[in-house]
Amino acid sequence: MKLRLLYLAGLLLSAGLSLSAADSPSKLNGTWTLDVARSTPIRPWDKESLTIAVTGDTTVLTRNLAWGADRKAGDTTTVKTDGKTVTAGSVGYWLDTWYTNVYIGGDHQKHVTGEWLDGGRVLKLETNLFIEAQQGDHAVHIYDEYRLSADGKTLKLFELRSTRDEALVYIFTRA
Repeated sequence: MKLRLLYLAGLLLSAGLSLSAADSPSKLNGTWTLDVARSTPIRPWDKESLTIAVTGDTTVLTRNLAWGADRKAGDTTTVKTDGKTVTAGSVGYWLDTWYTNVYIGGDHQKHVTGEWLDGGRVLKLETNLFIEAQQGDHAVHIYDEYRLSADGKTLKLFELRSTRDEALVYIFTRA
């Protein structure tokens, strides 16, 4: 009888831990606004918002960028966060270097894998795509970590790109 109770208690405890770990990623849900003054420059853009929607093992990240009053663009990334599945998504423009005559190349797709780290407090994305420059298509690998602060009010994005020597750091606050 005691062994059954201990076994049952163990099952309930492990189920509770699984639920709390599964609920953690949802803390990133919502809309975030870029703190331009504290972030790596996003020129020519002067505003950025990021909306994150976590549903089960699928996460959708929607970026909206603005440059002045009349120039706006957006980008959506949908990824299965199992750490294995590569999700392909269409890319219209290479928004991160708008003014350098670099365009999206290859198949006009980004190929993304994602997974949760640190109990759901960190979202890791790895993206592969091609950009087109004067010299032709070039493969680009992007490593992103979205890290939620302990108080849940700040989201830091650390980004490493194969095309840059320095890491990019973006700081978002809850909108």
